[in-house]
Amino acid sequence: MIHKFIQKYGFYILFLFVFISPKTFALDCVEKGTGVVEKPAVPVGQLAIPADTTAGSIIWQSDPLTVTVYCDNVLGNAVDVVHMYFNPKSQKLGTGLLLGANYQGQQLEQNEQRVNLGTPPIRRGENVTVTVTFTLYIKVTGIVPPSGNYTGDNQFTVFQFDGSGGINHTNGAKNLKYSITGLRGIRFLKCGADIKVYPESQQIDYGQLMITELNQGKEFKKDFQIQAVKRGCLDNFSMNINFETTDPLNGEYAIDLKNGTNLILSDDKAEKIKFNYFQFFGTLPLGSTSITRDYSATVKKVGAVKTGPFSASTIVRINYY
Repeated sequence: MIHKFIQKYGFYILFLFVFISPKTFALDCVEKGTGVVEKPAVPVGQLAIPADTTAGSIIWQSDPLTVTVYCDNVLGNAVDVVHMYFNPKSQKLGTGLLLGANYQGQQLEQNEQRVNLGTPPIRRGENVTVTVTFTLYIKVTGIVPPSGNYTGDNQFTVFQFDGSGGINHTNGAKNLKYSITGLRGIRFLKCGADIKVYPESQQIDYGQLMITELNQGKEFKKDFQIQAVKRGCLDNFSMNINFETTDPLNGEYAIDLKNGTNLILSDDKAEKIKFNYFQFFGTLPLGSTSITRDYSATVKKVGAVKTGPFSASTIVRINYY
């Protein structure tokens, strides 16, 4: 009986060795045009985080970031599609903070979170190119320090571009990584600012616009204001502002109202606002409690005008530094 038991035990061990093998990674991905695998880390720039931020709030957001990826070298008879993996090294920012990414309306926050980029499947000898645009954000998840600087990792690997077989951690693997750096430049504030929009209804009503006047080149302008009020501390800080919209754009500086007209925002220096990008808003130094900026919203003709109602919307976001 002992002899037979050993024979069976040996058989099962052999069976396992035959069918358990290391995971096969079947796709190479590099930056299109440069062939770079380790893309130089992108600096986050100046950044401050108020300690009085409500948990769950996004306190910082990047401008849109774009990378074009070229993938090939599928192995054997495999068929593969391109994926990107968020936080492939399972890094953490530190107590009370979380780094996330927005991609096509999806918030990515989990370690090694996988996203199918929807590329055509490729086989051996074929290649595919895909362009990815995303924004990064920092979310407050708990208590953060009221002063001082961030002391965690200075660099964070945000994405790795790879195949459907998972993340290839092999040394020398050709899988493009996108990273950010400069995190130790983050400073903490005792407080931030409340943002107020005037008119208080936060709506701009143009009433009835006449086609004849639009056709004659008349532009219809309405003014509004944005105010930042410091929340009761003495810290000095500055702010950038972003007019974020999901409405269709005509270029980067105009919302296409889909009726032959554009909506353009301008600041108090008559500079046009670039939608979905941050620009300087103002500074609240020691002794200053609030700052107010004037803006205007202008409707102008750009094509054959159609009658009927129109609407557009933006979300105002603030970054501190």
